[in-house]
Amino acid sequence: MKTWDWRDDRESGFWKFGLLWLKAAIVAVPWITVGLLLIMLHMIGGVMTSAEGVMFDLPESALSDGEATPLVALVIPMQNMGETYVFFDDARYSLGNDVSVSSFADHLAERASKTDRRTLLVLADRTVACDHLTRIAAISRKCGLERILVANKRTEERTE
Repeated sequence: MKTWDWRDDRESGFWKFGLLWLKAAIVAVPWITVGLLLIMLHMIGGVMTSAEGVMFDLPESALSDGEATPLVALVIPMQNMGETYVFFDDARYSLGNDVSVSSFADHLAERASKTDRRTLLVLADRTVACDHLTRIAAISRKCGLERILVANKRTEERTE
């Protein structure tokens, strides 16, 4: 009688070697990896897409264009004192003091109501922290200003 090469047990191939508990872990590893990646994407995705802040409306024109503004504020950080000062119309305001910030907002609102151009020119050093510039932008928006122009320093070419 011919057996037709049938076997009672299935041939396991690669899986016939090794520990039984390790076989189940090896099968589950790709699914665990996919699950971890989905959790990481969910955690990162919510943080990067929504944040509170002040949006700056940047112009589409070249950087050399400018606008004549009657409202000019000079922002200077004082490294040894740890404060940032705003100089506006011969007055000094400290961004670390709430009373000074409210008087700056009142002064800016008063001056903004007297002019037809709603743009504030901010002259800031590169060492000024971004949160201070954002605070000035928020104060300006509350005072009714429409635009903020943060000036950049022009490099002058020397000709002889």
